[in-house]
Amino acid sequence: MDSITKGQRNLLLFILGIAILVVPIRFFAMDNFSAKKDLESQKNDRQTYYNELKAKDANRQQYIEDTEKYTKQYQEVIAKFPSELYQDNTIMYLQGVKDKYKFNFPSVTMGEETLFYTLGSGAAGDVTTTDTTVTTDAATDGTASTDGTVSTDGYNCYSASFPVTYEGDYKDIKDVIDYIKTGDYRMTLDEVTIAFNDQTGKYEGDMTITSYAVNGEDRTTDHADVNVQIGTNNIFGNPTVKSTTSTSAE
Repeated sequence: MDSITKGQRNLLLFILGIAILVVPIRFFAMDNFSAKKDLESQKNDRQTYYNELKAKDANRQQYIEDTEKYTKQYQEVIAKFPSELYQDNTIMYLQGVKDKYKFNFPSVTMGEETLFYTLGSGAAGDVTTTDTTVTTDAATDGTASTDGTVSTDGYNCYSASFPVTYEGDYKDIKDVIDYIKTGDYRMTLDEVTIAFNDQTGKYEGDMTITSYAVNGEDRTTDHADVNVQIGTNNIFGNPTVKSTTSTSAE
């Protein structure tokens, strides 16, 4: 094979020179360009975030005051609800209605409390927390619901329905309905039926009363002071027992 000419040799040297220049650019310079682009993108994002924080910092005191104000209002609303739906409290509430309006409740059905909402998380069943959660099939002591998940680091909202039958004068019925709807005890009147009894001259029917409670963050509700006469320690009184002496003989 004839030796390469001077022109061919120069061409090969030129191609080799181009390769020497391109390879470092491809494997080193391009990586640096990509890293530089990423850094510039991060810088722009952080600059934008910094500008937002700086704008908010100008209103820092207003945000602090608004947070305190709305937190206080939030706590005032929560304070209007009991923390537990004690059945004895409901019984004494209905007894108070009877005494106030000369109203009569021939029958009362005590309802089970049910978790229906968790503040900050949504409806029952959608609750997700970073703390422990409890699931149960039946409500027990106010820490669980009949069918749901209980949050241990927030406010859990409960409801319980109490179907009752009633009897009273027409004016008393209107007064009792208004009392239940506007009273301090958090209740709603969901259903009411009414009929006139021509034998007693009274109006009677059915009501479904639903009461509400918000449990959480060590909130407590006192039990009603139920004063029930339980009778005497000995139904026979205090009889005197005479001692007797017996003699036996063989």
